[in-house]
Amino acid sequence: MNRYAEFSYTQARLQARHGERPGEAHWTQLRGTGDLGHFLQIARNTPLRPWVIHLSPQSGIHDLEYSLRRQLRTYIGEVAHWQPAPWRPALAWCGWLVDLPALQHLMREQSSLNWMFEDPVLKGLASENLAMRKAALGESPIAPLYRAWQRGESLPSAWQAQWRALWPTDAPRLYTAALERIAAVVQAHRERFAELRPEFSDQARQELGRRLELAFRRLASQPAAAYLHLALIALDIERLRGELVRRVLFGPKREDAA
Repeated sequence: MNRYAEFSYTQARLQARHGERPGEAHWTQLRGTGDLGHFLQIARNTPLRPWVIHLSPQSGIHDLEYSLRRQLRTYIGEVAHWQPAPWRPALAWCGWLVDLPALQHLMREQSSLNWMFEDPVLKGLASENLAMRKAALGESPIAPLYRAWQRGESLPSAWQAQWRALWPTDAPRLYTAALERIAAVVQAHRERFAELRPEFSDQARQELGRRLELAFRRLASQPAAAYLHLALIALDIERLRGELVRRVLFGPKREDAA
C-alpha cells in the first residue's frame, strides 16, 4: 500500500476543516465591534461560531477561558480520532498542551485556584492537600510529566519527550523528520515571542501562521498535516481569546453596553 493512502481519510477531513477557518475579512469585521455582546453577535455569523456559541454578554473571564479550553480539548480529540490508529495516541497527547500552565502551577505546590475545581480535567488534580495532589498527579495520564518535573525537567521539554515516545515505533523517517521540523519552528516562535514587545506580537503570529500554512500544503497526507492544522487552529483561538478578554476586562461596562 502507498504510505500516503492511510492518511487519505484524515487529509480529506483536515482540508474541509481548514477551509472553514476565519479569514482576515472576518477578523477585520470583528475588530470594529465594541462591547462583548455585539462581538458575539457578529462572531456567531462567522466560522468562529462553534467557539463562541456557549458564551453570552454576561460571560466572565473564567467562563470564556473554560469554554475555550474545553472546546479545544474536544477538537483535538476529534482530530486525533481521524488518524490511523497507530498515530492517535501521540496526537491525543496534544490535548494536555492546553493545561500545561495550570499543571505547572499545581506541580509547584501552589494553592489551587478556585476555577480549577470547576474544570472537569483539573479538579481531580487540584486538591489543597499536597499529599493527595501528588498522589493524583502520579496516578493520572500526565504522570510522565510529573515524574519529569520531579527530576527537574521543564514541562514543555517533558511533554515533547512523551510525545515522541508515543510515535509508532515503525514510523518512517520521512514522517518523523517532518514532525521534528514542525516542533523546531514552534519552539523558535515561543522563544522569540517571549522576548517581543507587545506591539510586535501580532506580526510574529502572522509570520508563524504563514509558515504553518505553507507546510500544511507541502506535507499533505502525512501525520504532520494534522499537527499543522491544530497549530493554526490554536493561533485562531489565541487571537479570539485576545479579542474576548479585551472586551470582558476593558470593554464598555455591561450596563452601559446594554
